[in-house]
Amino acid sequence: MKSENELINQIRSLREIKPDNDWVISNKMRMLGQEAIGHRSSVFALLGNFLFQYRVALAAMVLVAGSGGGLLAAAQGALPGEPLYGLKKASEKGMAIVTGQNNNPAANLLLAAKRLEEIDAISQKNLVKNLPAAFYEYKSAKAAAKKDMAAAVKKDPDKAGEIVKEAGLAMQDISNKEKQVYGVLGLELNGSSTQDIAEQASDKQIVDSLIDYFKKGAALSEEQTSDLAKVKDLAAAGEYGQAIDYYLSSSLNK
Repeated sequence: MKSENELINQIRSLREIKPDNDWVISNKMRMLGQEAIGHRSSVFALLGNFLFQYRVALAAMVLVAGSGGGLLAAAQGALPGEPLYGLKKASEKGMAIVTGQNNNPAANLLLAAKRLEEIDAISQKNLVKNLPAAFYEYKSAKAAAKKDMAAAVKKDPDKAGEIVKEAGLAMQDISNKEKQVYGVLGLELNGSSTQDIAEQASDKQIVDSLIDYFKKGAALSEEQTSDLAKVKDLAAAGEYGQAIDYYLSSSLNK
């Protein structure tokens, strides 16, 4: 059985895996023919990227399975800053890719909530030195989830309300837990890090899409009209995160 360090080093080496060019070219020729290759390069670039991610995910899972599963089980309880945390994240990433949930806003918001729970666990164990890493992981996960949601509503603005509603419960759960965790630690909710700026940009895209969505939609009730006006006021003031929070608890999200 491989040692913990050997296995972790093997997983890290997966970053260096490159797509096999001969394999890609041969499959292009087999599936499309020589003349079509030049016209479909962008399609196969996308396919090649997906296959590359899929192969890395499978390779990680094979390595983990080769350890007998015990190390993976132990990694599930790892916290940011601990040796097995990288393995925990690799297994989550691999599973998300294999199950097709890698860019699902709702699924990624649940992952962000998991990162928030890790901050809570670290604070309860008084592992102060692990907090910076834990906050970085949470902010990164939350920003990535918001970015995926912004991309989804931008791609299909006519379904903006449905997309946000699907992820609404996860967003509300994160918002409530965030207030509790930050409150216990005596920290302010608003920051000025790169992650915060990226999240604000995503929030703006989401709110703008929601406002356009309701402009084009069916007639609103008096309550919904009032709630939409509130969302617009918050957006006009640059409070996009608050606008989303208000939207989620308003009559617009029913």
